[in-house]
Amino acid sequence: MKKVQGIQVISRAIKILRLLNERGISLGELARLSDLPRSTVQRIVETLAVENLVESGECGVRLGWGIHELARNAYSDVVAQLRHPLEMLFETTRETVEISTYYGREVIFLDRIVSDQAVRVVPVYNRPKPIYAMANGKAMLSLLGNEQIISLLKEQMPALTQNTKTDVSTLLKEIDEVRASGFSFDLEEHAQGICAVGIPLAIPGQSAHAISVVVPSYRFNDRLAEIKNALSVVRKECMAILQPTAFRGTQHNG
Repeated sequence: MKKVQGIQVISRAIKILRLLNERGISLGELARLSDLPRSTVQRIVETLAVENLVESGECGVRLGWGIHELARNAYSDVVAQLRHPLEMLFETTRETVEISTYYGREVIFLDRIVSDQAVRVVPVYNRPKPIYAMANGKAMLSLLGNEQIISLLKEQMPALTQNTKTDVSTLLKEIDEVRASGFSFDLEEHAQGICAVGIPLAIPGQSAHAISVVVPSYRFNDRLAEIKNALSVVRKECMAILQPTAFRGTQHNG
């Protein structure tokens, strides 16, 4: 009986974690969506908060930094393999560069190098990181099917800035462009004054990844061609590391 109860508690905790999004959800809404008593939801949330898997505040309950820590541990091998390409990208651009994956509807950063320029983008860790409003997020979405994207977002795309796309059909059109060009963009959609370019990384046996370059908006257009070229070079380097056999075949056929 205790074993069954323990499994049930774990199942309920996972259910609640899957319901959380970037804006935060109230305990009452979590209870409604999970079809669990509010008192049960509160006990589970309090337990998860002790382990930093969720955090509670005025905006409600949302995923905590512990989830990101778990993800970094799980993907540490990928991070180690791709550290050199990330350093190459930084050396070429001198802008903030990042490698990321995702959990649910949020982008999870696995590694980054922050720009050393006088005016630069420095990450704010407690800001929502919705997959639909960031260049790296859109890059990862491009590796999913449209039905998967629709199911993931569930028509819930709250705006973070006046430029955030809040309509799934509009986003899907942009994702088609990402699939065609290989580049994704954040044009002040996640935060005012910040733009980014991303590329998707399909890693065998793992969820979608992306590499992105984040730039203050005032110098984005002037540097766009240079950044895209740098990302193209890094994409080839990553492919050679992650899929060496396939990459050598592609080179030979070309």
